[in-house]
Amino acid sequence: MEVYFKNLISKDASLEKLVDDLTMVVQGADDYARAIGAEVPIETQREVAGRLQNLKRNCERLKNHAMHGAQATDKLLRRNPYAAVALTFVAGLVIGGALLRRK
Repeated sequence: MEVYFKNLISKDASLEKLVDDLTMVVQGADDYARAIGAEVPIETQREVAGRLQNLKRNCERLKNHAMHGAQATDKLLRRNPYAAVALTFVAGLVIGGALLRRK
């Protein structure tokens, strides 16, 4: 019997939400830098613009890395569903045993 989950990767994944939030922060910082641009020396404007571009690139890279990792995990789980269930079960036993020993 094969079980198929159409949407195994959640659309509201926490890492993706974090990247989206970081992108919004970058956009807000970019807007703020443009708004106060007239009051700041030109070399400071260039430095801020360069740092914002680096931050945008890093956010995009993080988003792509997260999506590729999620897709690779999805493929691996689809190819080996029983091994994934067994590994999860063993991990639960180990963590449960560690928690019981702590008490």
